[in-house]
Amino acid sequence: MPVNPSETGAAPRARSLEATFHSRDDRRARLGAFLKAKRAVLQPADFGLPVYKRRRVAGLRREEVALLAGISVTWYTQLESGAPITVSPSLLRRLADVLALSAIERTFLFGLAIDEMGITSSLLAELEMLCGPRIAGPSFESEIGIVLRVHRALKAHIYRGLLHNAVDDLASLLDEQRCPIGIWLHDDLSPVYRRSPHYDRAARAHAHFHGEIERVVHAGCCGDHPVDDLVLKPGTYVDASVRLEDEFAEWRTVVSLR
Repeated sequence: MPVNPSETGAAPRARSLEATFHSRDDRRARLGAFLKAKRAVLQPADFGLPVYKRRRVAGLRREEVALLAGISVTWYTQLESGAPITVSPSLLRRLADVLALSAIERTFLFGLAIDEMGITSSLLAELEMLCGPRIAGPSFESEIGIVLRVHRALKAHIYRGLLHNAVDDLASLLDEQRCPIGIWLHDDLSPVYRRSPHYDRAARAHAHFHGEIERVVHAGCCGDHPVDDLVLKPGTYVDASVRLEDEFAEWRTVVSLR
């Protein structure tokens, strides 16, 4: 006879996005993946390093990151490989400077590398949505699903930043072309989908929402209105968010029916 988990006190085994950050090993693995992704987009010429015709990896090599950060290659290799080594805040700051991390990306880096910071699993999951790998999926429909999850994570981060007066963490979110959804819309999306009128509507809704982000961040910094009034109650910010979700959801529906 099956046993009801609620009767034994056992928790369901389903793993949520937040649960993936519970183990230290998983955090270390994600830290390594994050460091690899960030160094892959940097160019040696930006640092005055020699550029060879044939490079085995995109972006900076591990040896170059270690050199620029003033640490040993062995130590950096262990860090990127997920080894359980101790990391000091000063070293992480040097790495963050070399990798040109934004405030959100720095928070994510520190949260993964230093357990004592006590950053919750749910917050790390949210930060990964905002500064992790570019939006990509096996189909257009799945990518739209990721876009909508990123949008909701972005709203949660804005609310938390305003609530705790951590406005520096929000600065990199004001530029709509630099946020994960903007990069997907303007750089990574296939031209096939850009020719759709739904693309224009979705892009306008996304740009409009970022205008609302700037407005509420400015109002929150000035203390003109309570945070809940700015981002939770009906108004132009909430309306812009609903419009964005509606436009992307309709676009996904139209494509899936073809």
